[in-house]
Amino acid sequence: MTIPRQIGPETGPRTALPDYSRSSATVERMVAALHQAPGRKRGAAGSVRALLPAAAVRDTMLRAIISAVLLGGVLIAGVVIALLLVSLPEGRSPGIGLLMLLLALGALAVILLLLGLRFGIVALGTARSRVEISEEGLHVIGGIGSRRVPWRDIVAVESRVVHPVHWLTAALRLRDGSRVVMPAFDRHVWTYSQASGQDIRTLRIELRRREQAAGRRF
Repeated sequence: MTIPRQIGPETGPRTALPDYSRSSATVERMVAALHQAPGRKRGAAGSVRALLPAAAVRDTMLRAIISAVLLGGVLIAGVVIALLLVSLPEGRSPGIGLLMLLLALGALAVILLLLGLRFGIVALGTARSRVEISEEGLHVIGGIGSRRVPWRDIVAVESRVVHPVHWLTAALRLRDGSRVVMPAFDRHVWTYSQASGQDIRTLRIELRRREQAAGRRF
């Protein structure tokens, strides 16, 4: 069967059809279908790639369990302190030995509370954290908030940054001297000695490529 090159009435205006015998027509139709796909944002400046934690489900569960155990320890310490205070005879103050024990239990409860909150925050961050790469820059999403960082503001990608909450993690060093922590790259104690992963190298390569492109323009 022969495919017509034009459609329409013989005496009126006719519509030309693409030459389907050539591969260029097929490519054009594929590109047009791609631009009209429902999942593509029209007007968006390029695609967005997301970098996620290496084992998000495992790390989230592990940190949540540790947080629950530590907070349970706080509850146990509080109950013990309350029982010791209740056991005192009425009208008598605790002796020096009991007082030291109460202070030790109180200090332990505070430490366990801080560690439990820390692991809870990091578990939440692991569950929802990611780094989105786009033409405009990076969108760093953490457990509580997020921040968009343009490429022009980034000086370096640091893989061994010590943070009071995230401990050993990765961060973006900006031109104003500040850092933007990336919770998606928080590391466990047993991985401290390992080299940075492929995602960190990907960010560094992309940053270097854009710096070289900007240098050629100027």
